[in-house]
Amino acid sequence: MKRLTLIAATATAFLTLFALSTTPVSAQSAGSWVDMMPGNAGAGANASGLIQIAKSKSSSKNGVDFGHGFGLGVGPNGIAISNSIGVGGGPVGAAHNMQLNIGRNGTHLSHGGVVSQGGNRRVIAGGSTGSSNGRVYGGSRVTGYGQNTRAYSKSHTRRFQPTSQPAYYGSGTSNRGSVGRVIRGGFRRFGN
Repeated sequence: MKRLTLIAATATAFLTLFALSTTPVSAQSAGSWVDMMPGNAGAGANASGLIQIAKSKSSSKNGVDFGHGFGLGVGPNGIAISNSIGVGGGPVGAAHNMQLNIGRNGTHLSHGGVVSQGGNRRVIAGGSTGSSNGRVYGGSRVTGYGQNTRAYSKSHTRRFQPTSQPAYYGSGTSNRGSVGRVIRGGFRRFGN
């Protein structure tokens, strides 16, 4: 009997600690990067959340460098995706990345690209996105080291805040009888 009580107490303590430790894991995030330089290629990825997938692959064969990084994090507040890809060969290197986060409290989309030619044609592209403490965040970074480099990066984040008004209420009357009206949706958009 004492042994069963001890086992039950241990199991209860373990389950309580497990439940408490998984409660704050409501944030999700994902990130990825690629780094292409003559004769070398690198790629990486990371993810956090209840579901996590992070994969990367890079190779340098026959004068062609290739890299790809992908991260996916899914949590109770949404989904975060990050993808980066790059290639280089001869005097030219190119890379691109994209981050997407869709959650309860907002959305984020960012992407960037770079093409570098001549000299050291090294290109680096990467970014990350996530949700933490009720806020979405993210960004894209690209860099090129060649003599002729063109790069861009764009980012857009929208935050949502629940309204206190219900989505449907009241009824209006017209000569056609009683007609329900939609007054306001369930979310307001703040920011750009």
